[in-house]
Amino acid sequence: MKILTAETDNELGTEALRLLEEISSDFSMIDKSCYYCHINSEMSCRLGDLNPNVFKVSGNVMVILVKGHLHVDLNTDSIDVDGPAAVSLTHGSLVSFQPGDNSEIDAHILIYTPSFLHDINVSFSSISVDAIASVESPVMELREREVHVLLRYVSLIHAVMGDRFNMQLNRHIISSLTSALFYQLMLFVYRRIDTRSDNRGGHRRNSYVQDFLKLVHLYYTSERSVSFYASQLFISPKYLSLLVKEATGRSAAQWIDHFVIMEAKNLLRYSGKNVQQVAYALNFSNQSSFGKYFKHLTGLSPTDFQKQS
Repeated sequence: MKILTAETDNELGTEALRLLEEISSDFSMIDKSCYYCHINSEMSCRLGDLNPNVFKVSGNVMVILVKGHLHVDLNTDSIDVDGPAAVSLTHGSLVSFQPGDNSEIDAHILIYTPSFLHDINVSFSSISVDAIASVESPVMELREREVHVLLRYVSLIHAVMGDRFNMQLNRHIISSLTSALFYQLMLFVYRRIDTRSDNRGGHRRNSYVQDFLKLVHLYYTSERSVSFYASQLFISPKYLSLLVKEATGRSAAQWIDHFVIMEAKNLLRYSGKNVQQVAYALNFSNQSSFGKYFKHLTGLSPTDFQKQS
């Protein structure tokens, strides 16, 4: 078994891309940092050519399976995907395609390298806390109307990649389209949350947890203590932590840290602020305390993270 991975931090492995291009009925790319592949029913029989290779995802891979069945091993789990569905493969994931009946597959694949993802401006602080808490699986079943919406984005991205007139502007266009595609997928998640709420008669199973997450969404830039949020809900910090851990798998403190770090990364990448300004924007007493907090949770100092971005 051979692992095909990135040769550098900015490029996908050339052999992995060669294999994907060979089995694709349509293929395009821009700056060797964003790729599109279409595997239709005529070419899908060649998916077996990818086995027994193991691919290590560098960046992000989005698969829109319009129809057919796909069996993949993702890290330590075996996953069966029936179209229509969207599959998101995150950075560092180990993926292998298992042999089977792939003759009816129709799949569109978008591959983004880490360097391309760094240029995409997505405001994680604007994403609903309910949506963040609900996304557990890399697979989302799609409705027919949703497939048509996603394919419009994919078609635009593919068309821009094929236009060689102004590559710099094209890259910005694809970056913006990718941001829009991400928000569109999150909108689909919101609709599923609303449907589940309606099925429960409009009552949340754990209103304390949902209220806590909404409060964090409002106050995380200024309040990082569990006791603050517990006081707003008129319960003890210990009881709040217990409820949040049981409902989401993360502690209350981890949820607070998650929001703070996501916003810190966003500010360091895109705001033009220096580290000290970001520290003050997030209500840290000084740059040193922010630096210790950031490095403890990410493994990098804010300065190193900003340089890499």
